[in-house]
Amino acid sequence: MSAPAAPLSLRALLPLLPALALFGCRQDIGLAQAARCDGIQQSGEDWVDQAFDRDGDGFYDGSNADCINAYPADKLDCEDTIAAVNPTATEIACNELDDDCDPATLDASDDDGDGFLACEDCDDNDPLVNPQAAETQCNFINDDCDDNTADGYDADGDGFDSCTDCDDTRPYISPDSSEVFCNSLDDDCNPSTFDFEDRDNDGSGSCDDCNDGDATISPLLAEDCSTPEDDNCDGQANEDCAIDWSGQYTLDRAVSKYCAFGAINFSFGVMEISSAGTSLSAFSYPYTTPPGTLGGSVDADGNFSATVTYKGGCTEVYTLTGVFTSETTFTATFSAAYTGSYPNCGIGADDCSKGSPHTWIINGTRK
Repeated sequence: MSAPAAPLSLRALLPLLPALALFGCRQDIGLAQAARCDGIQQSGEDWVDQAFDRDGDGFYDGSNADCINAYPADKLDCEDTIAAVNPTATEIACNELDDDCDPATLDASDDDGDGFLACEDCDDNDPLVNPQAAETQCNFINDDCDDNTADGYDADGDGFDSCTDCDDTRPYISPDSSEVFCNSLDDDCNPSTFDFEDRDNDGSGSCDDCNDGDATISPLLAEDCSTPEDDNCDGQANEDCAIDWSGQYTLDRAVSKYCAFGAINFSFGVMEISSAGTSLSAFSYPYTTPPGTLGGSVDADGNFSATVTYKGGCTEVYTLTGVFTSETTFTATFSAAYTGSYPNCGIGADDCSKGSPHTWIINGTRK
C-alpha cells in the first residue's frame, strides 16, 4: 500500500527544502566568523573586525591571538579603547600612556641630565632649569619650575614688572605710555620713539630747533650771513658775520688829480673806512674835499661799494668799489667822473672831463 499523499501546501515547499537548509548553514558560518579577528568583513560588521577595533582608530586588539595571527605588528593596537593610542601616534611625555605602542619610547626621560624627569622638569632641555634651581630675575625663564615665583617685580604698580618696564620707579613710564616730547624721558620704553618731533627732517628735533618748520634753520648748521635769520638757533642773528672793517688803510699807490685850474685838487695815500653792520663809508686821510666822504654798504662776503656826487656846472662823482680780502686788507677801484658843459670842467688840457672817468686800482692795508 502506497503512502498517503502529502497535503498540497507541504508539497509546494518540498522543492525549496535544500536551498533553505543551505541558507541556514551559511548564516551559522557568518555568525561564527564574526566572532573571530580574521581580516575579513563579515555580515553584521560595519567595518572589518569591528569588534576588535573598539576605538575605531584602524588598529586591532594586540592582545587577541587571532588578531596577532591575522595582522602585522604595525597594525596591532596596544590599547584598543583609546583612539589616540596606536603605532602611528606620537609619544606624549608624562601622560602615563604608551601612546605609540612602543615600549622603547619612554613616557618620561631626563634629556638634560639634571636629575629631574621630563614629567617634573618644566624644561628638560636645559639642565639649569628644574624644581631645585634658583629663580633668576628677568631672564624670561621659569628657572625653578614654580609659576608662583615671579621673574620680575612691579615696584611702581603700573602693570609692568622690572623686566619689561624701562623705569620701574615711575608709574607714568611703561611700554603702554605715550611718548611725551622734550621731557628727556623714554616714556613708552621704546628707544626708537624719539623724545622730540623733527617736522622739517633736518636732524634736529623740536626741543632744540628754533624753527622746526624750516630745514635751513637748525642748531646743527652754521650761521648764514646772507639771511636775517638766527640760522644756528643760538639766540642771535648773524652774530659772527658783521666784521668791523673800520680803520685807516694805507694804499699801495697815491690817488691824485689836478684840473679845472685847481678847482679839482686832491692827493692822498691813506683812506679812512668806517663800517657798522652792512653800512660803510670812506674818505681820504687827511680829509679833503673832493673827494669828501663816500657812503655805501658791505655784504657778508666783504664786497663793498661807496660813492658821493657833487652836482653843479661840473658834476663830480667819486666811487670806491672793491672787496675785503682779509680783515685787514682790501683791493678796490677808485674812480672820479666829471661831466659838464664847456668850460665848467676846465679848458683844454685842464678839462677834468677829458678821459673821464679816471680810475685807480688800489690795495689797502689796515694799520
